[in-house]
Amino acid sequence: MGEKPIKDRVLYADILRTLTIYAVFIIHVCGVRWYSTVGTTEWLALNTYMTMLRWCIPVFFMLSGIIILDPKYDLSFKKLYTKALPRLVIALVFWSILYRTLSPITSIILNIKDVTLDDWQRIYTEIALGTPWHHLWFMYAIIAIYILSPLLRVFTAHAEKKHYFYFLVIYFIFGSVIPKINAAYNVHISFGVYDLYSYTGYFLAGYFFSRYDLSSLQKKILYTVGILNIVYVLGTSTYWGMVELRGSTQYFENMGPHTMIFAFFIFVLAKNTISNSERLQRYRNNRYITLLANCSLGIYLVHDFFNIALNMLNINTSLFPAAISVPVLALFVYSASLCVVLIIRKIPVINKWII
Repeated sequence: MGEKPIKDRVLYADILRTLTIYAVFIIHVCGVRWYSTVGTTEWLALNTYMTMLRWCIPVFFMLSGIIILDPKYDLSFKKLYTKALPRLVIALVFWSILYRTLSPITSIILNIKDVTLDDWQRIYTEIALGTPWHHLWFMYAIIAIYILSPLLRVFTAHAEKKHYFYFLVIYFIFGSVIPKINAAYNVHISFGVYDLYSYTGYFLAGYFFSRYDLSSLQKKILYTVGILNIVYVLGTSTYWGMVELRGSTQYFENMGPHTMIFAFFIFVLAKNTISNSERLQRYRNNRYITLLANCSLGIYLVHDFFNIALNMLNINTSLFPAAISVPVLALFVYSASLCVVLIIRKIPVINKWII
């Protein structure tokens, strides 16, 4: 069944949603050999990809905020607790069971270890206790934010631009900079707003940047800081890996100040570049772009099966130059996952609950 065109599609959000998922897959492909190849030309390529794409997870949260926090979007308590949240919870449980069942089965097939009854029982215990399967941590985070969304929507319904600026400043300082200082220098700054150390701020930031345009000066400042941030992080991480032979993950935290600046920069740049391009706006409501955007969450949920398959077959970035193998392998994972999602979308009932 074809996609019905939606008049008010936001093109930059649809494109970003697709690129964000692909960027996540690139990072996952790089992560397989990033730690073991430090100091090599392969590591240099892997590190460049991983460093340049750290914005992807924060931007994914920001994109969710565009819709959910819009006061015009119909999200009553009834809809939240009978449709939105149950769909996320059911998808989380379904894929968690599937992945955690696959793990012991893989161990048996490959004769990696003996699987005991305790191993099988732990599958369900870890799901209940909120111990995520690798990439499924995102589902726990987004479910928590959805639960908070009715309160956040009160803010977005009444806040003015200055209130968002105020929030983003304290979010950056108390939710990112201070925790980073505490961790990096092994200190404890007692004065802090630790409730801000969460992805909720990205949720609000996404809605703010989608609703309000920055002034020309504000954009120039953000772009300048964003570019300098990229150069600094890439240069510093490259130095540590290639000269000191130590891979540094200090710039990889999703809540870190460098990542936060990077995410804001990419979001605003994409919004302004795509929204102001008459040529690109012709593709607004394009059925294929809309389809890929709508399949994003399902693709994300499915993709680790193909990561596992590649690892089992020992197919990784060592087979040919990493600069090429990384995007190629990530594209394979994306395409294969998309095929699975398109098949699931054809199955009545479950297509509404697990992807």
